[in-house]
Amino acid sequence: MNFAPVEINLQYFKLNAVDHAAVVNMGPSQHIDLFVSYKRNQGTGELNGDLSPVFFPITTCIDSDYIDTPSVKNSIL
Repeated sequence: MNFAPVEINLQYFKLNAVDHAAVVNMGPSQHIDLFVSYKRNQGTGELNGDLSPVFFPITTCIDSDYIDTPSVKNSIL
């Protein structure tokens, strides 16, 4: 199996990553009633294997928002 990232080459354009619900098109395009919302945790990486070193950096995060990203889908369809 090959788990390499997808690479798309279109003559002068090189696309390294196409994210969630993203579209690569050459021409007009309509996306009717499309809603994508996700939250990510951008951590310090990933651990692969049993003997992977684990480091515990000391950090502080002051988040005064009650709700970080409220997302509601409103549709007219």
